[in-house]
Amino acid sequence: MTMKKLALIVAAALSFSAAADWSVNSAQSSLNFVSVKNDVVAETHSFKDLTGKLTEAGEFSVAIPALSIDTAIPIRNERILEHVLAAKQYATINAKGKVDSKVLTGLKTGDSVVVDQALDLTLLTQTQSLMAKVKVTKVSDSQLVVTTVAPIMLDVNKFQLNAGVEKLRELAGLKAISPMVPTTFSLVLVK
Repeated sequence: MTMKKLALIVAAALSFSAAADWSVNSAQSSLNFVSVKNDVVAETHSFKDLTGKLTEAGEFSVAIPALSIDTAIPIRNERILEHVLAAKQYATINAKGKVDSKVLTGLKTGDSVVVDQALDLTLLTQTQSLMAKVKVTKVSDSQLVVTTVAPIMLDVNKFQLNAGVEKLRELAGLKAISPMVPTTFSLVLVK
């Protein structure tokens, strides 16, 4: 093989890897939400499994398997899956949107930028457009970290989950469960 051919192969490989999509590293990523019961007791819960990608064009999608919910109480997990998330019918919660490509191309290693990011969140049959203030940090040429700067306030009523939350409240013998759910995430994306 000539040096010229070798150089072309290396250049093609480098340009291909530079244009590759980013994938969510599930083991290093997290999605947390807070429930407030009886107006004074707040508890943090999470989803343990996230998958997703971010294309070089800035299109992103994240899938959250409902069964990966972790409230630290197994019976509560089961009740949320059955009555709120209807996990047998709707196994995945989805978020998608588009990042301004200038945000991605302008970042140098070690740089961070805070942006207001629009996203569409789908729970069961309802999709709501939300805004999230996120910080994007380019850790290296092969790693990005995207974190919420402030919680996203999800209103369960807008997703028509209020009947399920009411059933949950009744089963747990609570006076109230807040319909507002502060949600945060930290996504590690790798090439």
